[in-house]
Amino acid sequence: MQEHAQAIREWFVRRLAEADILDGSGCDALLSLPLQARRIEARTDIVGGTDPRGAHLILSGIAYRYEFLPDGVRRIVALYFPGDLCFSRLPIPTASQGTLEALCEVTVADLPNRTLRSLTEAHPATERALWWHSSVELEITRQWLVLAGRLADQRIAHLICEILARIGAVGTGRTDTLPNHFRQTVIADITAISIVHVSRVLQALRASGLIALKRGVVTVQDHAGLAALADFDPGYLHLPGSKALPRSGRAARTDAAAVASLLRGGRSGSTRQPSAPEQPLPASAR
Repeated sequence: MQEHAQAIREWFVRRLAEADILDGSGCDALLSLPLQARRIEARTDIVGGTDPRGAHLILSGIAYRYEFLPDGVRRIVALYFPGDLCFSRLPIPTASQGTLEALCEVTVADLPNRTLRSLTEAHPATERALWWHSSVELEITRQWLVLAGRLADQRIAHLICEILARIGAVGTGRTDTLPNHFRQTVIADITAISIVHVSRVLQALRASGLIALKRGVVTVQDHAGLAALADFDPGYLHLPGSKALPRSGRAARTDAAAVASLLRGGRSGSTRQPSAPEQPLPASAR
């Protein structure tokens, strides 16, 4: 476990280095922070440990932040994978902080507020790097808000691409299959789409050959086609080695319009197959 925790911490520091803010002493200080590992059962609040105001480095498993709407509907507003740092309380003034919860069994390293304060006072660059990390989380949230104006199949395709990109970057899971815990209810709570419509979209994606479904688990069969449908560009994730795609790179992928036509048949959410091409009229009828 110690070796795994150290590997995740090294990946976290490598991700912070993407901001070009950290100096050598800041990196060394982050790598030498004492880790207080804590195991959390699935569907259990993460806030706790020695300091509920501190932060939590995800070592294994997946966590999320959610809020309830006035009508009681749950909305998941953030996802956290191994190597992500999540704060019990967001470092921004807001009326609602949401609730941190484990999607599956999760192991976190608690970083008490006093530890972070001592770190940032001794190494000011680390404070700027942590603020950069928080801004990346807000950028992902902004991306989700933008996607809310798109069609359901594009939103779900984009979510699948994002999850697999984030898991693949840290190397803690398969890069073609969603973790077992991302069932239709979770996808619905992230994308603000009804469970019934999530099911329809997944069936349409399967019929198109983009994904396979086995016992509710999604496996991607055509990465290029799914990315084209979603117009997925991983640049906003700011993962090590992940750069924004140039426009020419996007255009070179599978024709997104053709994929969308196959899925929707001209109507959002439709699984109807495209009609046969129109046949030319015989000469006598012209």
